[in-house]
Amino acid sequence: MKSKIKQVVKFEFLRIVKTKGFIIALILAPFLMGGGIAALIYFTEQSNDRTTEEISIGVKIPASDSLYIPIVSAISAKGWTIVENSDAGELRQLTLDNRLKGYIEYDSIKGVSYYSDKLADLYITNTITQIVQNVNRSREIRQLGLDEEQVSRLLNPESVSTYKLSSETSETAEAANANAEYGIKLACGTVFFMLFAMSLMMFSLSVGRSVLEDKSTKIVDVLLTSVKPEQLLTGKILGISAASFLQMSTWIIIGAVSVTCSNVSALSGISDILTPGIWAMSAVFFLFGFFAATAVYASIGAMSETEQHFNRLSSYVIWIIMLPCFFMGPIAQNPDSTLANVLSFIPIMSSSLMPFRVIMVDVPVWQILTSFGILLISTFLLIKLSAKIFRNGIMQQGKEFGFKDIFKWLK
Repeated sequence: MKSKIKQVVKFEFLRIVKTKGFIIALILAPFLMGGGIAALIYFTEQSNDRTTEEISIGVKIPASDSLYIPIVSAISAKGWTIVENSDAGELRQLTLDNRLKGYIEYDSIKGVSYYSDKLADLYITNTITQIVQNVNRSREIRQLGLDEEQVSRLLNPESVSTYKLSSETSETAEAANANAEYGIKLACGTVFFMLFAMSLMMFSLSVGRSVLEDKSTKIVDVLLTSVKPEQLLTGKILGISAASFLQMSTWIIIGAVSVTCSNVSALSGISDILTPGIWAMSAVFFLFGFFAATAVYASIGAMSETEQHFNRLSSYVIWIIMLPCFFMGPIAQNPDSTLANVLSFIPIMSSSLMPFRVIMVDVPVWQILTSFGILLISTFLLIKLSAKIFRNGIMQQGKEFGFKDIFKWLK
């Protein structure tokens, strides 16, 4: 019995890894992903660094006002070129001709207005807005009779020092940059979540399509003369799982080596976040979630007669796997929220969401164990139920089976 399952595992494994698509994805995907991330970081840094760019801003000369001079002075202090003109029409034309980024017009009633045909350039619009707000705030404070030192303290308040508490030690250490640490954790958690979720969907689908292909080409009729349906199902799950783990392991190793060899300071804290315990916990959660998903997709493939029928039935499972993606915004902002807690206990979802939460925050041990216990029991039950569906569906052809047939087979 074990030798037959081993032969099916070997056959399914080699059928996947020998394809050109698998080899290309195995080698090129990490480099394409890494190159995309590197390009995103580079162009983001370039877009944020505007110190060497020549920026010209027009200013419509207004009637004398105490607000006008400090605004223009503050803009000039940024290194921007000021073009003054009393004719708003000429400033408008210069802006449309791309000789100015935009122009400012001041009115004692309406206040300061900024005109540009490129309002999507948030760096300029936000800088001008901040300058005007600071000048207005400074003028209002001075009207209260405060001196320059008091005004400076009000406009530049002291920052709040952030400290992280730990139940393991009574000592506290100041977090040098809490926002940067959160950003690294969010990036690591998101990469883990997307990698797990996409792998669950992609490779689990391949199990279902493999079953459907064998059924539609009558290969399964030949296979069932040598192996039992349960052996065929087990072999397919283990063979395709082995191929998926090979691909994921290769991606992770390439990513780890790239991070280790990288000189980017932002990546230096990743090793402190992705500890061996998190790696082990994430692997176990993904493993059982993957077995559950592949068992379900295999049973769907056995029920299906056509590709369209398979896609219609599998769409329900895809929604379950991808549902946490729609809540990633609120979950990332508060990984301890009720929404995050509930979703991290739901089988299959928990295989990608619980590792994300563990990376982001200190999740209580009882929650991790409870979530894993639910996932373990659910995986066992899903595999057992899927085996019944697979055994009945794989040997019946010529009809598109529905969920009513599932309940009959389970009985």
